[in-house]
Amino acid sequence: MPNGPVITFFTRPDCSLCDAALFVLRRVRAAHPFELAVVNIDEPGQESWHAAYRHDIPVVHLNGVEIFRHRIDERCLRAILREGR
Repeated sequence: MPNGPVITFFTRPDCSLCDAALFVLRRVRAAHPFELAVVNIDEPGQESWHAAYRHDIPVVHLNGVEIFRHRIDERCLRAILREGR
């Protein structure tokens, strides 16, 4: 990992669960820095992610591995980042 952990956040517009999850990600990021990539699954070019997650957003990947779906457990995310998984 060139600059530490990378979190990819899969979202779509008008998603209240996504808004809440992004709030948690930003709060955790203040204490445990990570690169954040936001992917709107409804944008052109994201058809494979849309097919995979259209009923399951938000989804969070850490370094390419799914770690959360629907909701983020903030305490768990902090522990994962502390442990460097």
